[in-house]
Amino acid sequence: MNLYFDNCSTSFPKPNNVIESINNFISNIGASSSRGSYKLSMTSNKILFECKQALCSLFNYNKSENIVFTYNATYAFNLILSSFINSDLFNNKPHILISNLDHNSTVRPLINLKNKGKIELDFINCIGNNFLDIDDFKNKIKYNTKFLIISHMSNVIGNIQNLNILSKICKENNIFFIIDIAQSGGIVNIDLSNLYFSAIIFTGHKNLFSTQGIGGFIISDDLLNNCENFFLGGTGSESSNLVSKTNMPDYFEIGTQNMIGISSLLSGIDFINSFGINNIFNHKKQILKNIYDEIKNINDIIILNNVNLTNQNSTLCINYKNLSPDKVAFILDKYFNISVRAGLHCAPNTHKLIKTFPYGCIRISPSIFNTQDDINFLISSLYKISKNNYY
Repeated sequence: MNLYFDNCSTSFPKPNNVIESINNFISNIGASSSRGSYKLSMTSNKILFECKQALCSLFNYNKSENIVFTYNATYAFNLILSSFINSDLFNNKPHILISNLDHNSTVRPLINLKNKGKIELDFINCIGNNFLDIDDFKNKIKYNTKFLIISHMSNVIGNIQNLNILSKICKENNIFFIIDIAQSGGIVNIDLSNLYFSAIIFTGHKNLFSTQGIGGFIISDDLLNNCENFFLGGTGSESSNLVSKTNMPDYFEIGTQNMIGISSLLSGIDFINSFGINNIFNHKKQILKNIYDEIKNINDIIILNNVNLTNQNSTLCINYKNLSPDKVAFILDKYFNISVRAGLHCAPNTHKLIKTFPYGCIRISPSIFNTQDDINFLISSLYKISKNNYY
């Protein structure tokens, strides 16, 4: 049996109701949404609609038509970025702010635009336990600052940024605020009802418990009015019109939807609601603390993030003094059947902050399904590696 501690990459195992929904869709429904008036297609329509309503309920949001499904969070961000790159927002080389805690899914597209001379780009510094320096953010706002783009929760160290403070500053300065909740969605209670935001980027396969291949974004009307989408095609409606529709969500949702993924996402949200999102947060937090308390006195282990912070969850990052992260991950997999992720985790700037670049670290990211026996075995395995006692 393999013990899985890489839930920041993809959650596993999935809840039983998610597995059942996948089997049910493949076995009994199968049809595409918005591609027919027959019962099976209408059933798919209903699943898609209910999934968007479930997302609205989860995030306390009331415009389901502004929710767009894509393949994943990376595609969602690139779709939004490509949609306003040709708009008036980019007429005068806009200034964009991001942080050193952001994932390559947002950093690389922006670096590409910077290198092409299309944008100005600055990184907001971090202070203390690697939270955004609010004063530095304010000081870096310029006359042409158009966007703040941040990860709500770091996929490396698990720190959770204060959206309310950042949102208030963005609103006061007429800055579009794009938030990547790939890690926090499904763990952190996110209330969009009173939050100024321009787009929320989400993915399903992590803490929303869906299959891979489904994600999306929620877009505000203000940002939508500045978008010009050039990914065009069939939507299943008004097929006689060769000019693409501009109403939502058809403006962005072109082609066949991943209905297996959407069905699994709906069931994943149902599971979150039944378990309780605060219970999920607290349960995972306690697992991290239990691991930390047991390994903090192992002399060979360096603990790289602070799991005792209130605004932190999902990950415990460690290194061994005399073993590379890749070597430790290999040993855990080969000799103990434990899956962890080693390396830079698609976030090299974060590793520069915690001084683990260029080799990275070992990231332990548990699930609410990990038992105490799982935790004990992981701890025992880490002890054995420190004593070179794993053959």
